[in-house]
Amino acid sequence: MRNAWTSDVDTISNLPCNVLDGILGCLPWKDAVKTSILSKDWRYKWVTRQELDFNDEFFKSFKQDEEAKRIIYQVLLVHQGPILKFRLCRITSCPDIDHWMHFLSKKNVQEFTLHVSLGNKYHSPHHLFTFQQLRFLELQDCLFHPPLGFKGFEKLINLDLVRVTFDPSIFTNLISKSPLLERLRLRCCTNLDILEIDAANLKFYEFIGKTKSISFRNAPMLEKVTVAILGRRLLTDTSPVCSNFPKFFYYMPSLLELEICGTILEYLIKGGLPESPPTALNNIKSLIISSMSLINAEVVSSAIYLITSCPKLQDLTIDFVSTLLIFFIKVIEYGFLFI
Repeated sequence: MRNAWTSDVDTISNLPCNVLDGILGCLPWKDAVKTSILSKDWRYKWVTRQELDFNDEFFKSFKQDEEAKRIIYQVLLVHQGPILKFRLCRITSCPDIDHWMHFLSKKNVQEFTLHVSLGNKYHSPHHLFTFQQLRFLELQDCLFHPPLGFKGFEKLINLDLVRVTFDPSIFTNLISKSPLLERLRLRCCTNLDILEIDAANLKFYEFIGKTKSISFRNAPMLEKVTVAILGRRLLTDTSPVCSNFPKFFYYMPSLLELEICGTILEYLIKGGLPESPPTALNNIKSLIISSMSLINAEVVSSAIYLITSCPKLQDLTIDFVSTLLIFFIKVIEYGFLFI
């Protein structure tokens, strides 16, 4: 009996197409294309690859970006079948992106990532908003402006925006038209006067940026929240009579993990601390407070109030800002100069 090493049967070539696609998907692009020389049967197996990842490593493998872009054009030209996942990083040419997006609009893309390396931010192409099967969207250094009549991404589950510029009303509209959204990350995007989250299925939320007011509405599934405000004195007291504490924690009973910065504590104490802690704190198991100052007694009291209001707390991390650093910040704020 012949063993697997001496058998004439080509076991790998006879594997199901989805298994072969998975194997080829684990190879770098150049290696995947090289499989075409194995035999006639393998000549075009790579052209049905459903995940196209043109990342930094792909571009670094070429001496010039123009050569890399020619390869991308050739791959898209001969590709057959759907492209479920498309990732493009470090691209520097707008016309090329527009051409590729037109091609992808017919490929039922479910996961799309675009990192642009341009001096000026890139306008998201019209074809992006035709991706009706989109479940994962990650944009970096782009201008996000949907066309009139945009009906949202009805199947979107994960939205990740980094240094993306958009109109605040567009953001609100996008969230409301993404009913399945579970993960939302906003990092260093457009400054928002009012940041209000209304997403019934949201489970993970991260915001790093600038805003004047922040609150949650209708977030019954939200389990993890990370909020860091960039800059000082950006959050303002929009409701001087009522406490901001219950406003911030309004209606998110499933909250398990919370990470906030010291600036948020300053915001929460405006209007005073409520006698009864919000019910959203009842199930928190992990709490991280970063960049907290020990100089402001009210902020310290707010932190203590928050900690003692979490009866199920298991993990606590507090990152303090040094007194010396705060001193220099105050010096800069008041315009003093020491030589």
